[in-house]
Amino acid sequence: MAYNFNLTQNNPWLGFAQDNPQGMFNAFIPKGTRSFMDYWQSQYGKQYGNYMGNITSTALGGNAPTQNFEDYLNSYDWMGNWNALAPQQRGERTSSRYRWNL
Repeated sequence: MAYNFNLTQNNPWLGFAQDNPQGMFNAFIPKGTRSFMDYWQSQYGKQYGNYMGNITSTALGGNAPTQNFEDYLNSYDWMGNWNALAPQQRGERTSSRYRWNL
């Protein structure tokens, strides 16, 4: 999901956002239900760790780690990853009233 954030170097506040990765992460979370927002807000450490792992792997491979966190977040498939979760992980209740007789 692409955002209309001004991520260019001529944005005088880009440095502020880059110095506050958790705030940047929260700014990139798409708006959604309360369970959607709560889930993603709890995922900052995991996602920042994934980002750092990606750029460290690039560096260990002998290449310059050029991806910045805002580019990682801008290209992240928020909805695809959300939809891949089990219903219980998304905070959905499944009914146990139905019984299947085979």
